[in-house]
Amino acid sequence: MKLEYKKRIYWLLRFILIVCVVNVLTGFYEMCSTSKNANANQIIWKGKRYNKDETGYHSIDEIKYLVDIPTDCDVKDIWAVASYYAKNDSECDTRLKELKNIYDEGGVKAIVDDIMSKDVGDDKKTMMEYLIVDGCLIRSLGNDTELLDNVLEHCYERDYGFMGYKRYINIGNKLYKKNGKIERIIEAFETLSKYTIDRAIVMPKSEDGYESATETVYYHRMIQLFQTFSSLLYFDDNLLAAKSYPGMDNKNYVVRASIKENYDIVLSYKKYRSFIDLGHISIYGRYKNLNMIIKSVSIRDLDDFDITNYISLKSPATDMVNDKLVSLKIVSEIFRLYGTYVIVYDSDIHTLEGLSYGFYPVLPVYSYFDIYNVVASPDSHYVDTIEAIKNFNTNFSKGGYLEEFANDVGYDENNQLTLENFGEKIDELCNMEEKIYRFLYIGYNIGIDSIVNDFTGREPLHKKD
Repeated sequence: MKLEYKKRIYWLLRFILIVCVVNVLTGFYEMCSTSKNANANQIIWKGKRYNKDETGYHSIDEIKYLVDIPTDCDVKDIWAVASYYAKNDSECDTRLKELKNIYDEGGVKAIVDDIMSKDVGDDKKTMMEYLIVDGCLIRSLGNDTELLDNVLEHCYERDYGFMGYKRYINIGNKLYKKNGKIERIIEAFETLSKYTIDRAIVMPKSEDGYESATETVYYHRMIQLFQTFSSLLYFDDNLLAAKSYPGMDNKNYVVRASIKENYDIVLSYKKYRSFIDLGHISIYGRYKNLNMIIKSVSIRDLDDFDITNYISLKSPATDMVNDKLVSLKIVSEIFRLYGTYVIVYDSDIHTLEGLSYGFYPVLPVYSYFDIYNVVASPDSHYVDTIEAIKNFNTNFSKGGYLEEFANDVGYDENNQLTLENFGEKIDELCNMEEKIYRFLYIGYNIGIDSIVNDFTGREPLHKKD
């Protein structure tokens, strides 16, 4: 009997040793292979998410529950947008009146709590509710992160598995997982992005500086918040543990938000990863303290000067991230884009955990902060993203100023660049940089930023003998 008991202890100790070895080895492997995290496998373009596979980027989103909103509707007024959902819909109308009463009595926090404390649905009324949540987040972002923290708290719930019992070995922390509310927030941002861009396309550039600045700030915040929730959904694929932060309040946060002086959003969280899965039981033994930096939105640029504050210079991923961001900055400058990117890193050892980025078109109404204000047209009007794309296609197509160089730089006239397929072609555009330098700048002094100039009236450029 004693011998049998000793054998059990022996095998248990062996099992614990194996668990520890596997844990250490997998952690070491992750640390040595962070370069793979420098690949942005999900991006955002114009309010849609694109995932990357072996053939390139492909949209994963289909916008749902759209309603007819006239382009003169001020989408910054989220109540005005919601009113079109309530039109000829008794359920939405009743709910909207209820939410307005809650807002009048308790303000923004009360209305967000009311919406997000309810079970999440997937219908027109739910879309209206989460459009209101997104609108409240955009409006509040410039003040503090209290509302953002509140929304994030609603996006996570305790993790329970098989038969309602914990599906992890108790390691002393309550673990949390995402619920469906974060997806509803993202879908609402996708819908709001469409309404916003559809309106902006037909709007002229405002001569009123205050109005132009107000429109542009709204655009910035919408882009940055969409990138925030999309990245959190994409990168946070494991259980999180609530933690407190020294020097702050005594509250435990699953995900804590803060805003830096340069308007970067920082999300901090503690992520556990399972390294042994046995049916419904997962063993979680390692965790990482992670920070997610969502950079402030830049026009025709990307603020990449502080990368080494987050990722160690010793990491092979650092140069890869820098090179990628330089290419994206060039594309952003050429096609007049608003851009932001996300860095996820281990705050203890400063290794890269993830990279993603997002771009939106620059339209005249949102050009207030375009300090370059480069005019590339003989009649001296502002050239936005739509016109930059048009000039690009014209220049490299048959009869265009740069037609003879189309094959050299990889341009296909039968598959022209459009506002809709720009996200799918982002890598292709980045790869053109070196080719344009080799075939156009050397020998012809045509810089990469000149390929979207309006060369109307000029004879096509011919190759030298």
